[in-house]
Amino acid sequence: MQEIGNILSLTSPIFILIGLGFMIVRAGLMQKDQVRTLAWFVVNVGLPVAMFKALSSRSFQEILHYEYLLIYGLGSLISFALMFGLARFRGKPLTLCALFGLGGSLSNSLMVGFPIITQLFGEAALVPFALTLIVENLLILPLALALADTGQHQGASFFQALVKSLPGLLKNPIILSIALGLFSSAAQLEPPQFVTTVIDMLAATVGGVALFAIGGMLVGLKPAGMALDMGSVMLGKLLIHPLAVFLMILLLPPIPPLFQSVALILATMPMFSIYAVIGMRYHYGGICSALLLPTTLGAFLSINLMIWLLGL
Repeated sequence: MQEIGNILSLTSPIFILIGLGFMIVRAGLMQKDQVRTLAWFVVNVGLPVAMFKALSSRSFQEILHYEYLLIYGLGSLISFALMFGLARFRGKPLTLCALFGLGGSLSNSLMVGFPIITQLFGEAALVPFALTLIVENLLILPLALALADTGQHQGASFFQALVKSLPGLLKNPIILSIALGLFSSAAQLEPPQFVTTVIDMLAATVGGVALFAIGGMLVGLKPAGMALDMGSVMLGKLLIHPLAVFLMILLLPPIPPLFQSVALILATMPMFSIYAVIGMRYHYGGICSALLLPTTLGAFLSINLMIWLLGL
């Protein structure tokens, strides 16, 4: 019982901040558009700075763990394929199958995962975290968008859609910050002290702001009349994804225990917060919004269970 209490003492502040954001926006004290501005700051300023700080301050050999990329990448692909295949078996359109695959394999590592793993492991967790973002942004997301685009345009080539999606992803501030951090590490460059101070101040803002923004963005989502779809994608994201990553940990070359824990905890996260926005792009905004709310709530159980199983 004491062990469970210790776990809840670690994770409860995370979900209290999410709940606080939800209640403030729900009460009308803050508009949802203002919350989106906070989320923009986290994704485009705060987190890129934190990523650069974590990577540039470590040796290049310490950062590159190809085994981690393989383990997390294959685990995510397995979950994607299972969710995609199940939806296809049920006769869903190709675009919706791709969105279900995306929902079952792409975690909200940025805005929920980041505060949790840094609270559990400190800055040491930011190396596997950055590698996770590489898998998510350069493998899973382009794959899903290419399949979704192919489904929208009859006769369109999957590979043409994939190539078309890459330039936009390569302009992503997160990807650019990872690339810059890797370059700084490899070249052993150190920014001046005043720049380091600014970086530290910006990086310190990320955790609380991200969680508050997540809560605010959940306001207005209505999961109704889609029980089977919601149940299957929730199962995929909160159970199948971590199980697939765990299977890869067992089968593939070993990685450090810290990296194993970070991979499994990030795999138990709900789908990322702009999932509904991507759904709107393909005219499936309603179902993607409906999936986001219960999966985020269910993640309270999956995250605490994973932390308990890992003995943290």
